[in-house]
This record gives sequence, structure tokens and C-alpha cells, in this order.
Amino acid sequence: MQSASYSIFVRDLARSQGRAPQLLAYDIDDRSAAEALVSVIAASYRDHGFNPATRTHWFRYDGSLHEIYAWPIA
Repeated sequence: MQSASYSIFVRDLARSQGRAPQLLAYDIDDRSAAEALVSVIAASYRDHGFNPATRTHWFRYDGSLHEIYAWPIA
């Protein structure tokens, strides 16, 4: 059985206009490593946090709110 690898996506919530999120990283073998990387990236911005309802991290950059998360890929 093949385990899933993970990708990291980021989306500008104010300016996305229905576009797909941008791929930031891919082929991360471990879920916890992917989630840790997401957390570190979000925390590198002064205004950042975690939304437990959606299980996504967020940060503000260039006057806009961004969402960042890890997603499994087959």
C-alpha cells in the first residue's frame, strides 16, 4: 500500500477571484512534516494564526489575508 504524499497550497483570499490556490511545495512524504512547514511559513509573518474550523493557517501580507495548508495527493 502506497502512502500519500502532501503538497502545500496558498491562496490570497481577497484577490483569488475564484482561481485555484497556488502550489507552494509538493511531494512531502510525511503529514506532520508538511503541517509543521505550513505552521512555520505562516508564523514567519507578523499577523498570523490558525483557524480550527477549517484546519488551515492564515497570514496577512501586502494588505491581504492568505490561507495556507497541506493537502494529501495520491
